[in-house]
Amino acid sequence: MLVSSLAALFATLVLSSSAAAAPASSAAPTDGPIVDLGKYGKYLGTVENNGTVHSWKAIPYAAPPVGDLRFKAPRPLAPQNSTVQDVSADFDGQPTACVQFGTTSFVGVNAGPGQEDCLKAWIWAPAGAKKGDKLAVQVYTHGGGMQNSQSPNNPFGDFVGQDKGIIAVNCNYRLGLLGFWNSESAAGEGETANVGLLDSRFCVDWVHKNIAAFGGDPNNIAISGQSGGGGAIMTQLILYDGKKPNFHKAIPRSIQQYAAYPVKELTARNDAFASSVNCTTSASTKEGAAQQLACMRALPAETIRLAALNFSRTTQDDGFSWPGWLPSIDGETLTDQPSRLYAQGKIAKVPVIAAHVTNEVVRLSPNPSTNQTAQARSSIGPLITDELLSEVARIYPEPIVNASRDTNTYKDAVFRSFGLSNDFLADGGAWMVARAHAAKGLPSYMLRFNSPEPNPNYEGWYGASHSSDNYYLQNATSSMNATEAAVAHEWRAYVSSFLKHSNPNKAKLSTAPTWHMASDEYRFLPRLVISQQLEATADPSAPTTTGMEIVPPNEWDRLMFWHLKNVTDLTRQ
Repeated sequence: MLVSSLAALFATLVLSSSAAAAPASSAAPTDGPIVDLGKYGKYLGTVENNGTVHSWKAIPYAAPPVGDLRFKAPRPLAPQNSTVQDVSADFDGQPTACVQFGTTSFVGVNAGPGQEDCLKAWIWAPAGAKKGDKLAVQVYTHGGGMQNSQSPNNPFGDFVGQDKGIIAVNCNYRLGLLGFWNSESAAGEGETANVGLLDSRFCVDWVHKNIAAFGGDPNNIAISGQSGGGGAIMTQLILYDGKKPNFHKAIPRSIQQYAAYPVKELTARNDAFASSVNCTTSASTKEGAAQQLACMRALPAETIRLAALNFSRTTQDDGFSWPGWLPSIDGETLTDQPSRLYAQGKIAKVPVIAAHVTNEVVRLSPNPSTNQTAQARSSIGPLITDELLSEVARIYPEPIVNASRDTNTYKDAVFRSFGLSNDFLADGGAWMVARAHAAKGLPSYMLRFNSPEPNPNYEGWYGASHSSDNYYLQNATSSMNATEAAVAHEWRAYVSSFLKHSNPNKAKLSTAPTWHMASDEYRFLPRLVISQQLEATADPSAPTTTGMEIVPPNEWDRLMFWHLKNVTDLTRQ
């Protein structure tokens, strides 16, 4: 069903092409910058990007969530002594990722199965930044379907080194089953659900307390994330019904939407998994819940990880997959389905940029099923009805072969599947967030990123696909051609302006168009489209083809369909 298939899609691609890039250069550890955070520790960093950036890799921000702290909300880090801890390199032979639940293939920096002692932060600051500079701060949540990947897979050194007016912080958070076990047994201990989300929020609190030492402004913090991280940021905006956020603005991109189940409905799933690892007591009673939780805490993390991979291949009695390990409704951290909370305006009152890429799913699932009924059943799950299937078929009609496009029936059918998946899984999230914030009179900016990243493995019809926007934020512009670099500089200037001023226009490039805010007027939702020119026809006086558009009426109708109450009752989004 949706929670499993969607998470699998977004966990398929845990890296942008920039993610594998190591820092441009590093000085010897003895020559690196040292930051003193008082009781939070003293840390040796490194110099990168030709001397323009100081970075610290894997500074602990919370107590290791091991032993009795497994499945509990993050706890403060124990006071550190005055010994300087070396966090100057990712490649030090030590694992840095949280336990990985997405696939059996590990990618990125120090790739491996991960470990539980993983609540660490990566920080990039301009060389020479000092306390009192009050630079804008971005706290980033990595993608990977909330199931895998890690913070160093999204480096911001090139961006920070070029801008010199921002600080970037990436925070690891507990993933998959360890981040979203979401059991009533934990509630019996007075714990809330969704500890993976609480990790990220706890890291923002740590940034509030410590970022001034790096030259940052604790009163100007943006949270940002893409893919699974975009879904996490979307959820942070409605966490605790949007009350008292510990951040000042947000940038969710390629928002992973998911089905949110009440915790009490997950007992059967949890019992089934616990039984698979010989924790056979049911959590249906208070005593059984406590015994099950104790048994689960006694297991090695690797046992849980491997068992979760096997469990993802099993099904319920109705033939559908079990709900995945994703945020759930516990009545406190998350009080309802995300779409309902957005419709009710229970959102953090902060400015937002809500973004998606033109062809999100084509990279995540390049060969989707051409059977629309089968795909809809797989996506929506056991609550799907014949009436809903009929409406899906009407909205996404059978393809018509267009010979002039040099295509074929199969490729047309694939595009039809892409249309459904793009609307249902990602594009609708940006639309939902932008509309809700505009309706509250908040600064709300919507983006369709339409510039493909260069990749020799892509067919030409991929276009701008999932993580293309990451490429332009994270790769070194020195490795890009002229038209790619023009997009990167334009995109980064918009983001930097938003980070500094809560307005992407105040410090945009002079050649870039004005980015108009979203409107709460019915069917009037302007969005920026960032596009590059074809290199063969590039015009140096107009280095990009970026401009504004209105969300087309037919797209509006499709997105509205997926957010109708009777539909979200079935999808649980």
